[in-house]
Amino acid sequence: MSLRINLNSASLTAHRTLSATDAALGKSIERLSSGFRINSAGDDPAGLVISEKLRAQISGLGQAIRNAGDAVNMVKTAEGALNEVHRLLRSMRDLAVHAANTGATDAASVAADQAQIENAIQSLNKIAAETMFGQKTLLDGSAGIKATVIGDKVVSADFSYTTGLTDGAQISINVTSAATKGVVYSKDFGGENATVGKAGTFYINGVAISYSTNDTVAQLRAAINAVSSETGVVAAQTTAGIIDFTTTRYGHSATVAISSAGDILDGVVSAAAVGTDAAAQVTVGGSAVSDALWTSGDGLVLKDSLGNQIVLTEAGGTATGNKGAQFQVSVGTLIFQVGAYSGQTRELNIPDVHAYNLGTATYAGQSVATIDVTTSDGAQKAIDILDEAISTISTIRANLGATQKNVLESSINSLTIAKENIAASESTIRDTDMAAEMVEFMKYQILQQAGVAMLAQANQTPQALLALLR
Repeated sequence: MSLRINLNSASLTAHRTLSATDAALGKSIERLSSGFRINSAGDDPAGLVISEKLRAQISGLGQAIRNAGDAVNMVKTAEGALNEVHRLLRSMRDLAVHAANTGATDAASVAADQAQIENAIQSLNKIAAETMFGQKTLLDGSAGIKATVIGDKVVSADFSYTTGLTDGAQISINVTSAATKGVVYSKDFGGENATVGKAGTFYINGVAISYSTNDTVAQLRAAINAVSSETGVVAAQTTAGIIDFTTTRYGHSATVAISSAGDILDGVVSAAAVGTDAAAQVTVGGSAVSDALWTSGDGLVLKDSLGNQIVLTEAGGTATGNKGAQFQVSVGTLIFQVGAYSGQTRELNIPDVHAYNLGTATYAGQSVATIDVTTSDGAQKAIDILDEAISTISTIRANLGATQKNVLESSINSLTIAKENIAASESTIRDTDMAAEMVEFMKYQILQQAGVAMLAQANQTPQALLALLR
């Protein structure tokens, strides 16, 4: 028992213990009321560092999910507009097929078809120029890699599947293999005015050509050219008296097959030939744009393994040699941030779909914008041009759909799962285990009550010394 009155050590000990208990009880109340185990850095410095990093990642993932959602809506906007472009192209093709039926259509009907086609072209260009998401135009080439022609050996290009190009870069072309047409030669009749000498019928790509004994080579040539829109073959002349059965187009799809032509060919009944495709090196700053050699095209059309395309002019594709810089690119690639950290992006290019940029790979110098169905040959070419344009739009829509489904929506799914799991980890570190904390709270309440009681008892102890002073 203490016999001192100036220093009550028991009281001080009880007070110290009560103060510690009160502080612990206050911290427990803070955790229970806030729901967080860590409310300040002093609660768990290491845990705070880890949890703040996880919080930043969770917040970033949430924004990335919203970003991907915006990107999906942008892609849907573009794809919806392209659906209408498809409808217009199909309508134009129907009109071209109608105009090609020259046996039953008159000039007024064909003129009406042409007028409707021109109206559709205006609508198509309006869609290309005015389809927007916010203030961003989507279908005029500004939302992708737009290639401006600066040379005279190319018609157009699509670099939508290229990465790494910089704004203002110039693309050069070196043609290593020239495009050719398929050619079969007739026998030498001796001159343009020489007669065939026999009557008969032969076939060019399945189309019958009849001739009589007195038909001259010039007349036979005219008869062949009269059906060139059906056969895809013209009767050219490099030597008088010899007919050059030449395909109208270049490349491996340009075929000429002559059959039942024993009187026409030189000692054989049938013969066939196909054209060859152009191949070229496509470079920017001396480095290949993609493939070392673009060989996947057809005729005057160069393609690489990624799907990029260049359309050469006839002069550019039928002679080998370095053509120099032909394009200057403007890069407006759409970049979507679909991750919580830098560099976690996805890219998308949407080509220009103006009429002048569609169907350019079919006939050199022609496109949807130049369609003229007022002639039989023009109507036939229009069908081919529109078929190619429809295929191009289909490819663009398929690319947009693949990006939406396999890139953006897939990213949303994976990001949502990641956010859920990381949030669970952050909660484990930061949040209060309410059941365990209630146990601690009750303990501190009891200790507080006991501490108050013991402090009161300790304060009463020195009063026992008063008995010595009586």
